[in-house]
Amino acid sequence: MQRGRRKLLIFVAATVIAVVGAWLILWALGAVPPPGQKVGLFKMSDRLADLEVVEAADGLRFQFDGRQLTPEAFAEELRNRRPEGRRGWMYSTLNITSTAGIFWVGVGLLGQVLFTGRMIVQWIASEKEKRSIVPTSFWWMSLGGATMLIVYFVWRVDIVGVIGQATGWFIYVRNLWFVYGKSAD
Repeated sequence: MQRGRRKLLIFVAATVIAVVGAWLILWALGAVPPPGQKVGLFKMSDRLADLEVVEAADGLRFQFDGRQLTPEAFAEELRNRRPEGRRGWMYSTLNITSTAGIFWVGVGLLGQVLFTGRMIVQWIASEKEKRSIVPTSFWWMSLGGATMLIVYFVWRVDIVGVIGQATGWFIYVRNLWFVYGKSAD
């Protein structure tokens, strides 16, 4: 087997093993609960899961975390859930509600930078050749960016993002397979 194909297979296998391994570790730690059960040690997303507005005799109440809260008490609860009482622009703009969220949003942003950077790499390569070409680095950047974005979307519990990136992920792997398989044929 050619060296490039081995490199690609190792990358794909390592990615799959890392994702499955992380899932198993989280499951063993009790961080991945069965459906309907609250998350303990680690939350896959910091967003609110269950919120219901109910009508009470003295006005509306928010059913949240097994408690009924007045609108004011609910607003205070949300303010208190911000990490270390921070109320900065970064937390509201990036929708971060915990300190761990900074890491995950960083993963997503870096993945997006890789994903966008691939187009710049392709553009520069095409300009040099004065024709449309797709360099190998385009596919590697696509694969790396898509992998990071899939991990980010899993954390955000965003099935649309996961499906969108996962579909492309297989295409990038297949194109790298073609790239590294050329000289072997």
